Amino acid sequence: MKVVRINMHDAFDFEEMAACIGYFDGMHVGHMKLVENTLIKAKEKNLKSACITFDPDPWVVIKQMQDPAHITSMEERISIGESAGLDYWIILHFTKELADMSTDDFEKMLSDMHVKCLVCGFDYTYGKFGKGNVQTLKKQQLFDIVEVNEVLYENEKISSTRIEKAIENGKMKEIIPLLGRPYSMKGSVIHGLSNGKRMGYPTINLKLEQNYILPAVGVYIGYVIAFGKHYRAMMNIGHNPTVSYRKDVSIEAYLLDFEGDLYDESVELIFMDRIRDEKEFKSKEELVIQLDKDVLKAKALPA
Repeated sequence: MKVVRINMHDAFDFEEMAACIGYFDGMHVGHMKLVENTLIKAKEKNLKSACITFDPDPWVVIKQMQDPAHITSMEERISIGESAGLDYWIILHFTKELADMSTDDFEKMLSDMHVKCLVCGFDYTYGKFGKGNVQTLKKQQLFDIVEVNEVLYENEKISSTRIEKAIENGKMKEIIPLLGRPYSMKGSVIHGLSNGKRMGYPTINLKLEQNYILPAVGVYIGYVIAFGKHYRAMMNIGHNPTVSYRKDVSIEAYLLDFEGDLYDESVELIFMDRIRDEKEFKSKEELVIQLDKDVLKAKALPA
């Protein structure tokens, strides 16, 4: 898959393509339905397949949000798109000028990019004040339109907002059928206070690579990918109230069956389930007794 970053005034040099369009935070099951339809149309019409997305997040420009949190990084979205079999991942630099384009100019820009078939969600909007929508797209004559209806799970639309709320509430099991995979976060391992090591549970401390949607404070079980290998793990997101309370939230993980040094290494935390709230124990000994129980749940995960 070819990854291309472009500006709205660039001279476009793409092969004729079928493309889906959107921000795609999460690349969740609903988003993947757009990708699936794009691949089908590309094959039917003998076109290249593409995903057209935006950077920075349009809300940064339109609502002047500062570094909004996301479900997935652009790097992760690209990886998922490549695994799906797309030919192009096109990142269009989002500016105020792009946001203020007329519907006609936006449609012409897509046509100039050699889009012959555009796949979009039923609620897609574009152009100044979001005046453009699926109905206006269907009226233009520059390219074909494929409208994808809402994708439901348990009679409710799968959306990034729904997934974000589930993450913030720590409902990791509920997220899996919505995302099509467990929720995960990537970061680099940094030095901590070594309190876990002194209690027999040496943990890694994580500095996130981007501003992810942060799961609810609590104890989780899942996996850590380190050096390309999956390790069952027990993870804590919280304030460490028993040993050394901290106001900011720390992200720690205890890896089962791991020996070695991960400092400065990039790892990925995969959340399978939230097993309990974080709480303050009366003593370190009482905390260790609870950790002994928690780790049994991590050990019960498939290796």
